[in-house]
Amino acid sequence: MNNGKRYGVAVAVALCITGNARAAVAQAAEDSPSGYGCTNIEQISELQMIEGRGGMFFRILADIRLQHAFTDQTIDHIAAMAKALETKGTTLIYMPLPTKSQAMPKLVPAKAALYGFDADIAANVYNDVVRRLSEKGVAAVDVATPMRKNETNAFGEYAFFKSDFHWTAHGAGIAAQAVADVIRSLPAYSDVNPVRFDMLEVAPEPESSSMRELLQKHCVSNLPAVAAHSYGAVRREEAKTGETKSLDIFGGSDNSSIALIGTSYSDKPISNFAGFLEHSAEMPVENYSISGGNQFGSILSFVTSREFQQQRPRFLVWENPIYNNLGQFGAAPWMEIMAASLNECSAPLAASPVDGNTVGTDLSGITLSANDVLQADLGEDLGRKAVFTLTDGDGQVHRRSIERGDRLRSTGRFYFSLADFQNKAFNKVAVSFDSPVGERTTLSICKTKSGEDS
Repeated sequence: MNNGKRYGVAVAVALCITGNARAAVAQAAEDSPSGYGCTNIEQISELQMIEGRGGMFFRILADIRLQHAFTDQTIDHIAAMAKALETKGTTLIYMPLPTKSQAMPKLVPAKAALYGFDADIAANVYNDVVRRLSEKGVAAVDVATPMRKNETNAFGEYAFFKSDFHWTAHGAGIAAQAVADVIRSLPAYSDVNPVRFDMLEVAPEPESSSMRELLQKHCVSNLPAVAAHSYGAVRREEAKTGETKSLDIFGGSDNSSIALIGTSYSDKPISNFAGFLEHSAEMPVENYSISGGNQFGSILSFVTSREFQQQRPRFLVWENPIYNNLGQFGAAPWMEIMAASLNECSAPLAASPVDGNTVGTDLSGITLSANDVLQADLGEDLGRKAVFTLTDGDGQVHRRSIERGDRLRSTGRFYFSLADFQNKAFNKVAVSFDSPVGERTTLSICKTKSGEDS
């Protein structure tokens, strides 16, 4: 049994040992009643929640649970991605974003034990993910520990909003400093020319919260607003002159930059994680985070883009909540990520139009391995779907499709893995897009492993 499985079993056993229901009920009775007259929030069908101390609300499934799907295979995928990026001069920084309970265990109500919560196990589960990534050579960042050590800022604001699951500027600032500390410790930072940014308080934009709206329907008093002090990052010379200059970090010759990919946590202006990262790391940050893109939306949108291939950033910071299951969609997204990160592709194959939206090519005589992918490039930043139709030597037709959700960028590039077709020889392939093909539409064969690993 591997270490990841052993740890999962250990957590399960610990839950059975520590989950003493009678003691938890007794402790729960000592918790004060709802400060906002909330009732039955633990049974809300759309999102079950629990009210903690100090008016802090937690999602039962995402914030209170202790087990998170971070398998050894996921660790290996991230490590392989980091190695592939490094071959082209980009260092991956992976930041598993902790749950509310991992960052603020003192505010978790005692009755959370009824759901199996144990603060020590919660911390160990998070630490274990960071440790396993680090042991595989990934620059992983622990942001839970500094959050626990720095509970509130001078205004009494916590790392997370009370009635929403996102982090505040206080939490984003702590995380940015932790990421910056790791970046500064890496050899790749040694020749970076620092660019200083000042953090200036700004009027926050109105912030809506589906979680708060859902909660409010079950509470008598008004819940805490999703509001906190907000800050903007301004380059120091701009702050002095009052002039704002556009900054195209991918358009010049200097790649001393950070590309930020992540979820809504990194996309929200009210917390401005990207700005705090610029301030702490003293490097320009280009934010490619996507709200609602789930675990792979921003990374796929970025690494399949043309600007990524043309000039790569020095550092790639990937923020992902620890509760996101990176194995949910199997190996397919990882094969796309690996192929795009490595970018070791053949010259375009001799493809011909089949119809207005389809190109095809002859594959007979070409040896393909399970580590190869077929790259279909529309040639334009258009299209959200590509259907690959492969015909083998026996005349059997195999059809697979790749789709990009509405929240993802349309990069026009799709990578189809051949891992499911070991020992198969194909005679031809046709790729149909949901946009017209043109002279710049190409088909190529790309690797997912470098020469020394293949």
